[in-house]
Amino acid sequence: MLSLGPIIFGVILGLIIGSQIKLDALGVKFTLASFVVILIAGIIVAWQLGPYPFYNDLPISTAFLSALIGIFVGKLLFARSK
Repeated sequence: MLSLGPIIFGVILGLIIGSQIKLDALGVKFTLASFVVILIAGIIVAWQLGPYPFYNDLPISTAFLSALIGIFVGKLLFARSK
């Protein structure tokens, strides 16, 4: 059974954090390759974390993965330019 609570809270928290990311801060430029590397590293971390002890739905941390997706969506939709 898939538990929706951690997924919903992860997406909401990710949207809030992603909306506060500045893309051009201090001369640092994020390219598409850097976002792909961050996504792959996040998936590996979610896999290593595993599910919460009494959740047995997926072999990954659904809350961490949904927060990572929320950060990317929040950055794309609401990110500040400077």
